[in-house]
Amino acid sequence: MASPLRSDINVTPLVDIVLVLLIVFMTLVPALPKALSAVLPGQGEGSSTSTRLILALSPDGGVTVVGRPADAWAAAVQAHRGPIVLRVPPDLPLSAPTRVLDEVEGLRPGAKVALVAWTG
Repeated sequence: MASPLRSDINVTPLVDIVLVLLIVFMTLVPALPKALSAVLPGQGEGSSTSTRLILALSPDGGVTVVGRPADAWAAAVQAHRGPIVLRVPPDLPLSAPTRVLDEVEGLRPGAKVALVAWTG
């Protein structure tokens, strides 16, 4: 005679899978790369505004250096070793700041540039 059907769930395979996953995660977590260190604005080294070079993109696409004569922004980018802030009017097409970012990358490879929407 055939045994009646059982309507309960067999949890043994589920427990096996959970234990294997637990062991895998316990062994992999120490080997994972640590979180990237991020310095928030106003914290840490170089937090004063004097160490930043602030470039402003005008609505016509021209680039000026804030607080300095506007003639040679490329020379200012090459001479500056700290972070660079690029002020961009929000109504400009994306090609304008992309062009400036490409020029900054050409002048100083690996430069850190922060984009800021600027209306003033």
